[in-house]
Amino acid sequence: MYLNDLKEINLKETNLFTPRQLHILDKLGLLTVYDVLTYFPYRYEDRSTVESIESSILNKKPVCTIVRVVEHQSIFFKNKKHPKIIVEDSKMRASLVGFNREFLFKTMKIGKRYWLYAEFILKFDEIQTSTFDFEEYIENTPPKNFGKVFPIYSITEGTTVKELRNLVEKVINKYINEIADELPNYMINGHKLISKNQALRSIHFPENIISLRKARFRIGFEELFAIQLVVMLKRKNLSLNVKNFNYTKEELIKQTIKNLQFKLTNAQEKALFEIIKDMKNKKPMHRLLQGDVGSGKTIVAFLAMIFASENGYQSALLVPTEVLAFQHYNNLFKIAENLGLKMAVLTKSSENKEDIILKLKRGEINLIVGTHALLQEEVNFHNLALIVFDEQHRFGVEQRIIMAKKGNNPDILVMTATPIPRTLSLTVYGDLDISIIDEMPSGRKPVITKWFRKEVDYEKLIRFVTQELRKGRQAYFIYPLIEESEKLNAEDAIKNYNKLKRLFSEFKVGLLHGKMPSEEKMRIMQDFKLNKINILVSTTVIEVGIDVKNATIIVIEGAERFGLSQLHQLRGRVGRGEEQSYCALVTSCEETEDIIRRMEVICNYNDGFKIAEEDLKIRGPGEILGIKQSGMPELKISEFLHDEKLLKVAREDAINIIEYDPELGLEKHKCLKDGILKHLPIDYLYSG
Repeated sequence: MYLNDLKEINLKETNLFTPRQLHILDKLGLLTVYDVLTYFPYRYEDRSTVESIESSILNKKPVCTIVRVVEHQSIFFKNKKHPKIIVEDSKMRASLVGFNREFLFKTMKIGKRYWLYAEFILKFDEIQTSTFDFEEYIENTPPKNFGKVFPIYSITEGTTVKELRNLVEKVINKYINEIADELPNYMINGHKLISKNQALRSIHFPENIISLRKARFRIGFEELFAIQLVVMLKRKNLSLNVKNFNYTKEELIKQTIKNLQFKLTNAQEKALFEIIKDMKNKKPMHRLLQGDVGSGKTIVAFLAMIFASENGYQSALLVPTEVLAFQHYNNLFKIAENLGLKMAVLTKSSENKEDIILKLKRGEINLIVGTHALLQEEVNFHNLALIVFDEQHRFGVEQRIIMAKKGNNPDILVMTATPIPRTLSLTVYGDLDISIIDEMPSGRKPVITKWFRKEVDYEKLIRFVTQELRKGRQAYFIYPLIEESEKLNAEDAIKNYNKLKRLFSEFKVGLLHGKMPSEEKMRIMQDFKLNKINILVSTTVIEVGIDVKNATIIVIEGAERFGLSQLHQLRGRVGRGEEQSYCALVTSCEETEDIIRRMEVICNYNDGFKIAEEDLKIRGPGEILGIKQSGMPELKISEFLHDEKLLKVAREDAINIIEYDPELGLEKHKCLKDGILKHLPIDYLYSG
């Protein structure tokens, strides 16, 4: 049995847990044996070495120590008595303050010795701690929770780390020895890797730091290798496809580039050259066009669509939202019309859907922009040759496959405005050729970004926005929620829309959010574009691609609720013209280390690649790229993505195996087929 096979065993079938425990595991999203075994600790406490209270103070870190209880005292806080246990090691005394832990008087007895894990500080002229774990010290008896590296898991209400640790241990003890290795023996021996079940046991319950490192290395390497194996197999299968059409004409596209009202940047020209070269190839194009917000990816993709039209073929541009679909259509329609090309837009609210669908089938429409509406079964093409996915992470593998089947081995271009570090690009997009637009159009000024604390700085911010509006500029106010929520302490758009109408009474304020009817959304956006609306209050519906050059200010309220990449995307809504633009990040909650770090990164950097690297460190790849929907094996040990040498070794192994045994038919590679490939979507390896 392989680890992936354990996805089929529901925890209810194991008879290991009570209904209450199953409810706790369910709240954590742990439904199967696989879920529990891969619910890795997010940090570890090194309790393997006994140190002193003094060492904790000098090094400002938690320590494992052995202490004797010398006295029981109490402190009064908020009209209530709380235990204060005085302990000592071989060098000094300290106080353990147990807020609401009355049981400490009974469980930590005077004169007895205890294992203790805590970080001590100097406070109120004494050495103390209020966060500690302890266990009675019994001579010649190994402790249960000390003397080793201790895993710390993310938990939910109603449980403790200790209880969750015990639940994980139950699953490990029952299933760990049944798990076979997905990697061939020659790879395990060649790279000096520990076994899979040893790695899983050690990542949850390491004996020491060295065994933990070996476990993380084994699992991290296997994750990278599994993805490279999938990527190389997909790349090989794609290379077997041949197009039944070709491109010979390129006069129209050359003329179009000359007639543009602006000059393409060198990076845009290079990307377009790479795309056209791919399209001329007999094998279908599978290319990623990567560029920062505002770098001009859309015009490059549209020029490729014109190239397809010039040669008599249809092309489709898929976008995630209706607002963006109509914006692209409005921006590009004139160019298409001047070239004598027929262009249409198809969304769920398109009035003439049936007519558009009929004309697509007949080949009377050359270029179409649309949302997920293009994926409908009744939408068929006459000779679809090029598909462009904008913000590709909004489209899952199955959706890309559905669209690709509407053509005959069509060229596929996927675009993303989420810059990705090189190692992550090779990992997740290794089956794609990559073009990067790393240059902004001339005349653009970097957006100035400032952080405002709502309680302290808000009035100053309102005054500044007012000054800009009086110059004729426009502003966005972005909120994380549509309506006020009792569960989430976050700003909401509707309540604040009414507040902003009072604060900016001399200006016209509009409201835009995803729950509005499509026609109303289009009308609001059009009014904003025409400067009939001065302030647009919105949710993240404006995150992708919205382009209003006169909008020079974006105020992001509840900024602490957004990830770095999303903040950068939102900031990209301004700075589209030649005027200086500004982004204000407004927070209104207690400042944690994570919040401070994110606000500082977004204020200090305009470079999307740098921001993406920081986001990768903070959140990991799954959240940034939507890997769960990508069809790829899951990534659990994300820090290995920063190790390009390790990735290179994993990639070379995958290439060598596929060249030597392309069908993975050899007995020694059966483990790869059954352990890694078996649980992938069936079409994933064979279609774009």
